[in-house]
Amino acid sequence: MQTVPAPSAPPQQTGVQCKYCGMIDCTMPGHQGEVVTEIPAKAPVMLHPGIPLQMAIPGVVGVILLTHLFLALARKRTKSSTWRVDLLKPRWVMSLVKRRGFPMALQSISILLFVLVIWAGLFGSQRIYPVSNIAPVLTWTIWWALLIFMVLVGGSAFCAICPWEGLQSLMTSLSFRSRKNRTGAGLKWPKRFANVYPAMGMFVFLTWFELGFELTKSPLRTGIMALGFVVLALVTTLFFERRTFCRYLCLVGRVQGMYSLFAPVEVRARDFDVCKTCSGKECYNGSEKDVGCPTFLFPGALKESTYCTMCTECVRSCPEDNMTVNLRPFAADLGPQKRFRTDEAIFAVVLLALTSFHGLTMTPVWIEMVKHLELVLGLGKQAIFSGLMVLMIAWPIVLFYLAAKLARRLSGEVGMTPGKIFKAFGYSVLPIALFYHLAHNGMHFFMEAQHLLPVLSDPFGWGWDLFGTAGKAYPPMLTLQTIWWLQLFLIIVGHVWAVVVSDRIALSVFKDRKAGLRALIPLIVTMILYSSFSIWLIAQPMEMRSGM
Repeated sequence: MQTVPAPSAPPQQTGVQCKYCGMIDCTMPGHQGEVVTEIPAKAPVMLHPGIPLQMAIPGVVGVILLTHLFLALARKRTKSSTWRVDLLKPRWVMSLVKRRGFPMALQSISILLFVLVIWAGLFGSQRIYPVSNIAPVLTWTIWWALLIFMVLVGGSAFCAICPWEGLQSLMTSLSFRSRKNRTGAGLKWPKRFANVYPAMGMFVFLTWFELGFELTKSPLRTGIMALGFVVLALVTTLFFERRTFCRYLCLVGRVQGMYSLFAPVEVRARDFDVCKTCSGKECYNGSEKDVGCPTFLFPGALKESTYCTMCTECVRSCPEDNMTVNLRPFAADLGPQKRFRTDEAIFAVVLLALTSFHGLTMTPVWIEMVKHLELVLGLGKQAIFSGLMVLMIAWPIVLFYLAAKLARRLSGEVGMTPGKIFKAFGYSVLPIALFYHLAHNGMHFFMEAQHLLPVLSDPFGWGWDLFGTAGKAYPPMLTLQTIWWLQLFLIIVGHVWAVVVSDRIALSVFKDRKAGLRALIPLIVTMILYSSFSIWLIAQPMEMRSGM
């Protein structure tokens, strides 16, 4: 890989900002001559151009045509495939997973990286430009950006290696009681908060804090945030039963859980009849040697992955070896068997809103809008930002509810209400949210992941050069043109899957097929509008700050 010298400190004179990497007076191969403007010498704004109109317009047209094509050709209603591949069928794999030290062996690596982030954030260099601290790069550019890609292929697999869960396990393992009862004080979590709203609130707060206070650029704030989550996880475990934090409070786990409904892996019973006749129910109750499900699930009857953390405790505790991990078709949980919940439906729409909001705040359109409102309303930047964030979260919820009301009128089905339709079809936007999330994060990762190489040699900004990469700059992993095509492809794929899922849901919600097809019209139109908005977003110049 070619390297070129990076500036050792922000230049003190006016420079020329590169159009592709954002650096001042860039000498990176392939970037010479590509300039946008002269700017004051300071930490550069990493502004990258969006996809050209000649790509964006056909993308919008493609979304509309593919939607109509699907609805026109879908003579048979789409149903979920039923094939499964047992990933634990090989004896050596099952033997490995059933070892009691298996989870901690995986979690120990993430715990060490987590400690590295906290230490670097609290005690490392706070210089922003050039990048001199591994904490923001490892947290936001690598982990947070790649997390959504990990969900796409592995569901909630990160939960199985989560450092927060690992630290909770270390704390509860100090108990002198039986392994079955290794928990905190055992308090019950309040029923009014036994839903996804607490985690959703934390996700909204983190997004507000991240964007409003430039969390992704600050090593200190990143370290404090990481330490705060440790304290919250351990305190919750100390007082409440099992893994209350993982089930109700962890925003990472709940985001993964919602997206896991689409993911191609699952933890399931091999034979549900075996679980029905099981007297001990060790997968839930635990035993003297093994713990039960930490997130209050009965794995023997599990049919969806929303709250499963893939910890495989049920695999280890089952005396019949009846629990396993399967490979399955995409979106297998988003079918007629899905149990619809209002809190989850709202969270699905909020996920869509927050991913779009994050992208919008990185565009010049947003910057100009905030400046204009500051002048007109006479309010501060934080007040304007907070108000616009509330609007960006609220309007998709209102839009989809209005679409549900229109769907009720068009269907004409007795007993159907807008609330029921919203509760069911809220899940249909999950593929749109997931794949825009992938498109957004992919841009960050492939354009910024190379920043990890210099800080690996000097993780704390203390002047080290452990691997000979300190003080060097590396080109992005992919060209802008490649990233543009990838983003456009992901958004279109997400939209098509959303249409497929909405058709499945219509099959389960409406008794009459024609009524279901009529109800789909306003909902599909709403999804077309949102997918078109997603394409418009990636067509805007964007400031590189971090993954979502």
